[in-house]
Amino acid sequence: MAKCPKCGFEVADPVKSWSMIRRPSKLGNVVGLTIGLYECTNCKTKFRRVLGKERINLKGVLERIKSLEETVVEAARKKSELEEKVKALEEEKACLLAEIEALKAIPGLEAKISSLEPEVAKLKEEKKALEEKAAPTPSLPPPEEAAPAETPAETPAHAEETAEEKPIEAGEEKPCE
Repeated sequence: MAKCPKCGFEVADPVKSWSMIRRPSKLGNVVGLTIGLYECTNCKTKFRRVLGKERINLKGVLERIKSLEETVVEAARKKSELEEKVKALEEEKACLLAEIEALKAIPGLEAKISSLEPEVAKLKEEKKALEEKAAPTPSLPPPEEAAPAETPAETPAHAEETAEEKPIEAGEEKPCE
């Protein structure tokens, strides 16, 4: 607490405070001061008071500079580590956003699958009906005027395999017919 020089009223806290260094003495001693600016709440007078004194020597200043340099180097190292972490997190974020977009497409694809299933079933029924119509009836004898039947050596062996329906594996597209 500081007393007002005009009215003697005690003021608790300074309005502003700062540090300064006095001129060196003839012996080379340097003193650092902390000054406070007060304003009397009773008479509104502004005045200054010394809040603290500190003896400063060249050795202490050099030690302080050295410790500040070490602090700066450590802060720079931490900054580079944090920048690397931020970069890794940004890459992970991009991957996660891509996965989210892929997952958003799944309900739409499921809806398309459910809408196409009845059509696929209908097409299978039509195929079965067409195969039944195209199959020759075994009870009728072959006409004699017709061209002779091909021998098994002349028919391709894979023709029967292509007519049968093969299951579609994951990642494989069904060919258009």
